[in-house]
Amino acid sequence: MNRFQDKNISIYHFEDEIFVECPKCEKRAIVTKDNPKSYFSQRTLKCPNCFHSQNGRKESYTIELKCHCSHCASELKVEMSNVNEKKETIAVKCSTCGKTENYSPRNIAQEWKYESTGKPSESYFGLPLWLTENFRGNNFWAFNYEHLEYLKQYISAELREKNGRTHWTMVEKLPDWMKSGKNRDKIVKLITELERK
Repeated sequence: MNRFQDKNISIYHFEDEIFVECPKCEKRAIVTKDNPKSYFSQRTLKCPNCFHSQNGRKESYTIELKCHCSHCASELKVEMSNVNEKKETIAVKCSTCGKTENYSPRNIAQEWKYESTGKPSESYFGLPLWLTENFRGNNFWAFNYEHLEYLKQYISAELREKNGRTHWTMVEKLPDWMKSGKNRDKIVKLITELERK
């Protein structure tokens, strides 16, 4: 009989290396933690196909200015989003008197993420996961091949044993459709296809 004993690991165990879709070439890229021991670690994206890389999230700014013209006291309002660097001063032309003057705006920092595609994605850069497939309207996904193998061991097992803990481990939190014996063979087949991806 095929047995599985829970190793009492959480989903975070598999987050040190996450396979994602490269934002440049759409092939497999890898997101790694700069400090594997820290959940809050900065991460690095590297694509072995097109050599695109990115260390940490890009920062962008919203530049805001609300003040009055220094010549005619007319109200001035400026808002620019997704600006790549801070602006100490900006030149603003008053629409009432036509005079241009330098003003000091507010710089509001924003952490920039990739645009969502609606696919399951990793949380740091927001990039779509590489190992994902639709199963009867449900998203089946894994962070990497080690995660995929662990899921395969669990799903293919006819006997699944707990290991003293409850409501904490990754396999305990899996959705019912993944735990169901009637879906076992089809999900294992899907995993086998993803292993070749």
